[in-house]
Amino acid sequence: MEVWMPWPPSTNRIWRNVGKRTLLSKEARVFRNRARGELLAQGAANRKLAGRVALEVVLYPKNGRAFDIDNKLKALLDALTYSRVWLDDGQVDEILVVRGPQKEEAQARVTITERAGGGHGGIEAKERGHGLPAAEPAGSSCDGA
Repeated sequence: MEVWMPWPPSTNRIWRNVGKRTLLSKEARVFRNRARGELLAQGAANRKLAGRVALEVVLYPKNGRAFDIDNKLKALLDALTYSRVWLDDGQVDEILVVRGPQKEEAQARVTITERAGGGHGGIEAKERGHGLPAAEPAGSSCDGA
């Protein structure tokens, strides 16, 4: 399933401390509600996926301003949970995040893949020789010296 979401706020802007309480910021609430509307329009909200999932996230910024791609994930995953695309973001076993080219409107494209059998096969399977080379033992050299 592929969905397009609005540009997420940074993790640093999601929470606000008010006295002794920590609250969801206005920016985060606006994002979450806008994302829910867009997910409803795309038929993704209320899907309630129950199995394990893998994600590919492509972030398309509006301009060349610097940002940390990892700081965009929390708001995206929380909005997908709030919109009941899945039951809980703890179902996510694998995430690939890519910085995409600039677009006129900043957006995030999220591709959600349900994992067959509900297992954790992705990276673990690749490390066992199904795609990635085995990790080098500490102190070893690639040049054979």
